[in-house]
Amino acid sequence: MANKDHCVNNGGDDYCAQQHPDWADAYCSDNTCLAADEKTEDGCTEVIPQGCWYCNGRDEAECSGMAEGDGDGDGDGDGDGDPTGDGDGDGDGDGDGDTGPMCMGSDECSVETPLCDGGVCVPCGDAMGVSCGDEYPATPVCDEGGACVECTDDDVSACPTEMPACQANVCVPCTEHSQCPGSACEIDLGSCMPLDRVWYVDADDNACSNAGPGSSEMPLCDLLTGLGKIGASEKGTIILRDTPGNTYEETLLVSSGRTVAIVGKGAMERPVWSDGSEDYALAVQNNAIVYLSGVRIEAAVSRGVEVAQAQVWIQRSEIVNNAGGGILVNGGALTVENSFVGGSSSQPALNVQSGTSQVNYSTLALGPVVPSAALFCVDGTDTSVRNSIIVSTHATPEVNCPNVTISSSALEMTMGDNVALGDVEINWFSDYLQGEFLLVAGVYPPAIETAASWATGDPTTDIEGDTRPALDGTPDFAGADRIP
Repeated sequence: MANKDHCVNNGGDDYCAQQHPDWADAYCSDNTCLAADEKTEDGCTEVIPQGCWYCNGRDEAECSGMAEGDGDGDGDGDGDGDPTGDGDGDGDGDGDGDTGPMCMGSDECSVETPLCDGGVCVPCGDAMGVSCGDEYPATPVCDEGGACVECTDDDVSACPTEMPACQANVCVPCTEHSQCPGSACEIDLGSCMPLDRVWYVDADDNACSNAGPGSSEMPLCDLLTGLGKIGASEKGTIILRDTPGNTYEETLLVSSGRTVAIVGKGAMERPVWSDGSEDYALAVQNNAIVYLSGVRIEAAVSRGVEVAQAQVWIQRSEIVNNAGGGILVNGGALTVENSFVGGSSSQPALNVQSGTSQVNYSTLALGPVVPSAALFCVDGTDTSVRNSIIVSTHATPEVNCPNVTISSSALEMTMGDNVALGDVEINWFSDYLQGEFLLVAGVYPPAIETAASWATGDPTTDIEGDTRPALDGTPDFAGADRIP
């Protein structure tokens, strides 16, 4: 929007005289011909601003061509610096001898200098009397480089509901919960979950009460109460805070077409969650949808997560050290990204009995003792793995998944064009037996660093928030963790 307090929008010199009654002379400028240290917020100056003088405001012509001079120092009034007075007016009138970009409107300006301000094309950050929003409704945001764009990382105010995130200055569907401040990303649709259906859970907060509103200031005490706020076929977000040294011991069954986002917000660690009344921690069934992010599920008597005729997205989480294995898929669809998934001594990290499973930038690992695969499928036709690490400390092959598609990954075994690491050593990882699969610098095989290949749509950071290359085809660390 135009600056309502600028002199060019308030009649020119008379406005400056009113604003600065202590000045001997007051002139109105649009600042385009002034040095950086001479520019003012209201455009007023005590010296005639030759080349950008709007004595009567923006509604009338620039005033440097008046009888007292045209701003080029030759006195001929044509503004081109030619003392012969040819009257062709081809200079810019600022006295510096250039023939800079003159314009009548912003449609004559370039992408780099998109706004016509005072007859000169300028970067949007330098314009005083006009803005991107005034001139370009489709690209109303000013980028730090001076261009008018749809959005920036810090300003998505012009993005529509169905495309609330910003990538390369273009509004796009969300893919990460961080792109939806105040709620979570409904990844299946690419839009943000409702802001008026968010409940906080924090058992470590003295103010928590299951009879309370579930607000940030007065959170609920347990997950079950949070889930109870979301009825059949309804949507809602549960923000789960950490309780350092303690565990949420609860069984959660999400069904009946609910869409639920459970997003961990740990101040010191990922919130830790185990099982409760049943043997599993989380079961998703009967056409429900769950988005799980930023939590650690461990020590369940059976599996950490069960998926049955439902859809589940797991991001930046740890599903490890559960006696019945990590994740069981029995119909429906599972997506695992930027996560650690560990099996037990006898059960796979990921067990796909039926349904669709996609694993990307994750680490699947299995401990010793009983022969089992880290990745097991009855039929892997609808299972794909990219950019991941799959290992097992047992001699049994880490992959037992007929017809699976695995690419750009690092395995112990030889499979296609993937990197073959040879037998895993637990000291490659920070605490392998406890399900901590962070890489240890200088110890892991260097081939892991280039086993993956980043592509558009892949996460731009790892499980710890470290930046990935974000350029199509760039080699990258396989697995959920990368060393900066």
